[in-house]
Amino acid sequence: MLNLVHARTFLAIVETRGVRSAARLLELAPSTIIDHIRQLEEELAVPLLDRQTREARTTAEGERFLPIARALVETAERAPALLRDRHLRIVSSSNVGIYMLQPSIADFQTTTGITVETWIGPNPDAIDRMGRGEADLAVLEWWDERKGFSARTWACEPLVIIVAPGHRWGGLDALTVEELLTEPLLGGEPGTGTGRLLRQQLGPLADQLMTIGGLGSTEAVKRAVRAGRGASVVMRSAVTDEIAAHQLVALSLRGIALSKEIKMVVPEALPSTAPAMGFFADAGPERSYTVI
Repeated sequence: MLNLVHARTFLAIVETRGVRSAARLLELAPSTIIDHIRQLEEELAVPLLDRQTREARTTAEGERFLPIARALVETAERAPALLRDRHLRIVSSSNVGIYMLQPSIADFQTTTGITVETWIGPNPDAIDRMGRGEADLAVLEWWDERKGFSARTWACEPLVIIVAPGHRWGGLDALTVEELLTEPLLGGEPGTGTGRLLRQQLGPLADQLMTIGGLGSTEAVKRAVRAGRGASVVMRSAVTDEIAAHQLVALSLRGIALSKEIKMVVPEALPSTAPAMGFFADAGPERSYTVI
């Protein structure tokens, strides 16, 4: 069992770059600092600090342990407040958090009186935060099925092809796959959630898509499409306002129902009374929430 005091000592050494400076920060004797690190390395069975240099530097194993140590110490420091004040920490992939999740969070807070803290960012980063214990619940465009967590489908969100109103496809309702292959596709490159889905749905034809990556966000993609740089495939919820304002045109893909399963994830060890379980228990974003 890892000792949190030892983990805090390790972080102090990394932060101050020395044993003596860490001792001053923690108001401990240098010998105590050294003993903490020795015990921590014995517990982990790996060296954490390079003893061949004057300045305290982490080994490769120490670098890998660093985010774990930070998460452990931060969680321990937050524990009294977490137990005293009921609140919910949610991480979400960017598009879900921006375009789908906010009404559900607002409804949950109003109904239960529980404060919700949110972090929104790239899907891989949201998964990592969940894995490090920095969140009680995650809502994601894809999940890697790692052990120790329960996952369910929160929503099934349709995807649409978007073009500018003046585009040659602007008067159409649907496209064939062959037509889609003839136009630059902004976003949807390999490694993204949409890219994964397109490759699942289109098979080998996905390799013929003229994808253009590097735009960084769905907002940037929408601006580029409006400027006439090409088409894109996005979640329908991400373009509701632009479609209503006639700034973009949405088309379907003929013969293929493109949609994305939005996953909700919680740790398996959460008690049924945890606020996250009240959120997790609902079938989808249209449902109301109950206080548990």
